[in-house]
Amino acid sequence: MEIINLNIEARKKEDNIKSLRNQGIIPGILYGKKTEPAVVLLNYKEFLKAFAKHSISSFINIISKEKAVNGKTAVIKEIQKDPVTDAIIHIDFHEISMDEKIEIEAVIHFVGKPEGVKLGGILEPLMRHITVKGYPKDIVDTVEIDVSPLKIGDIVHVRDLKLGDNIEIMVEGDAPVVTVAEPTVEEAAAEKTAEAETEAPAKPAPAQQPSTKP
Repeated sequence: MEIINLNIEARKKEDNIKSLRNQGIIPGILYGKKTEPAVVLLNYKEFLKAFAKHSISSFINIISKEKAVNGKTAVIKEIQKDPVTDAIIHIDFHEISMDEKIEIEAVIHFVGKPEGVKLGGILEPLMRHITVKGYPKDIVDTVEIDVSPLKIGDIVHVRDLKLGDNIEIMVEGDAPVVTVAEPTVEEAAAEKTAEAETEAPAKPAPAQQPSTKP
């Protein structure tokens, strides 16, 4: 997985949280098994820019003037948002160790156009994320599934995913991930109507009646 550099500073006790947020600063906390919890701050715009083209599950290399947190590697454990504005109001960072397994939410990407869709079926994703576990050097933040062979009625289950021996999927094997469903009655009727209109010959224009005026 990619490692993103992120500037994070220590938060002072006298800092006013509301005032910091108004200045474009996000408060947060960094914690881990071998680390004392540390309250931190980061720039809102810098955070959005750093993750504009990267997964939110990416590893973070912390850059800070504070020696207690500088150089640590972390992942985002939780992002809290304002329920009204949807703005980020707090972030939890979890320090990781390269010799300890971690769990992350990997994004599922579906690749290809299913055979069943070509015949009128509908691709129905049943999962968009999946929890995986492994050592940081092995972990993946994206799981690609080739759906091109799927026919109508086919289902891909968790047990069908092959991520290698070093990655454990933390979801029951019987859980469905994606399927190609039959079109609904309404959709099938609409398709038949469209086909009938396309194939039906055009109706001849009515013959013009001769004028009876002198």
